[in-house]
Amino acid sequence: MAFEPESETTEPTDDGTSTADPVGGSAASGDPEISVATGTGSSSSTASGRTVIESRDLSVYYGETRALQDITLEIPEKRVTAMIGPSGCGKSTFLRCINRMNDLIESARVEGEFYFEGKNVYDDDVDPVALRRRIGMVFQQPNPFPKSIYDNVAYGLRIQDDGGDIDAQVEQALKRAALWDEVNDQLDESALDLSGGQQQRLCIARAIAVDPDVLLMDEPASALDPIATSKIEDLIEELA
Repeated sequence: MAFEPESETTEPTDDGTSTADPVGGSAASGDPEISVATGTGSSSSTASGRTVIESRDLSVYYGETRALQDITLEIPEKRVTAMIGPSGCGKSTFLRCINRMNDLIESARVEGEFYFEGKNVYDDDVDPVALRRRIGMVFQQPNPFPKSIYDNVAYGLRIQDDGGDIDAQVEQALKRAALWDEVNDQLDESALDLSGGQQQRLCIARAIAVDPDVLLMDEPASALDPIATSKIEDLIEELA
């Protein structure tokens, strides 16, 4: 899922194929590999607006196992785009291609092209660290740093060093992630002492604090209760 404003969904149909609206087009989908085609991959814009993320004939392998096959997909700016499919069909693999997190997996191999803002992210001159500053990510399992609650959220802000009021930015991020009321009097305590749901909301706060151009979320509410899930859904709408 690549989160930028408004809503668009890619999902499997009853016959095992997949659809992607509003771009159009379909391709076979299976488990553990999927194939999706939406448009030709040669256009710089879609019916929904300017294309900000685009894959062209993307295939991903883990060793000899093919996880994705020939994925061509355009994702417009200012949209919330959701990818829906069975477990193991390659959704997370595709997500990790966007900010090159697959680089951290030794057996992973990527073929094809993947563009962000018109630039192939797999070109030799692209710095993956700089790319990830612009494309934030929240994983399915919370991964707070072994630091205080405050330092978790402030970490990226200090690296970014834009001259802003870090205290105010930390508070704002925690409020947007629906966590401030629960932790505002314990900001100096370890983030590892939080519950699983609180840790996930902390990771969301950490990601949005630096105001990334794109926010990727891999089932971010899977560990949250219904009330917290509703607040995160509201946040996603707000980001739109």
